[in-house]
Amino acid sequence: MKEVLLGSDNIYTNFSGFKQLLNFYDECKRYNNCSIKINLANLNWLDGNLCAFLGALLYRLKKDNSLSFTIDTEQVIRKCNILFHNDFLPVEQNYALYKKQSCIPFKGFMPKQKDEFIAYIEDELLTHGSMPKFSYETKEKLMDDLIEVYGNIDKHAETTDPFFVCGQYFPKGEVINFTISDIGVGFFKKINQCVPHKVTTCGEAILWAVEGNTTKPDASGGLGLKNLRTYFDLTNGGLQIYTGDAGWCSKTKGTVLYPDGLKTLDSNYIGAAINLQFNKKKLT
Repeated sequence: MKEVLLGSDNIYTNFSGFKQLLNFYDECKRYNNCSIKINLANLNWLDGNLCAFLGALLYRLKKDNSLSFTIDTEQVIRKCNILFHNDFLPVEQNYALYKKQSCIPFKGFMPKQKDEFIAYIEDELLTHGSMPKFSYETKEKLMDDLIEVYGNIDKHAETTDPFFVCGQYFPKGEVINFTISDIGVGFFKKINQCVPHKVTTCGEAILWAVEGNTTKPDASGGLGLKNLRTYFDLTNGGLQIYTGDAGWCSKTKGTVLYPDGLKTLDSNYIGAAINLQFNKKKLT
């Protein structure tokens, strides 16, 4: 059995946090046909919503490298019990003890499970106890935009593998993070095929997508990410996208270091991870 550290210190929903999880993924990729023990010894905190991204990485490692994974239960209790609270790890005893109202549960969906995904968004995300009471119009608009994000996975990710979702409310900052991660072909391939002279990097593919462009030749489409970006800009929330070797964050756009919001990753994540950050202070 091999042993790999999941990360060190804190894994937050930012560029550094995604980078740490990708470093874990790259380390695991060195192995094949064996079991890996996930070591939490150096970890103090993991944002629960990032279990969606971690779940996607583990699924791909199991599929591509024939790896299996174990984790020490006592270490999880001491270091990172959010993995129990949000259903990332199964709990057979004292189930109610491990549930927290701040968690939006970890779940996997197949690309054709549209009805199940919609039910999850309605029952677990938009009506979660930490969310404000959205107006009917706002709720319907968010549903439409999230369904389009789902549709992009179903139609354009070129995968029959599941995608994963998870969320968490952070009372101190009064924000709700909700992450969606798939292991399809990512943004670049389809967009580059559509506009090869305009989009030549993964970063450019993200920027092209969040401007409301679409690769669908016979459909309007393409507005889901743009609408979400506009919504979070207006409510002081945030939208993050990681795909290929690029990460983009709406909240860093316009800063001196990241004028376009982009940052290059050391790794190449074939797939896409999208994080929505709802700012409760601006939504109530």
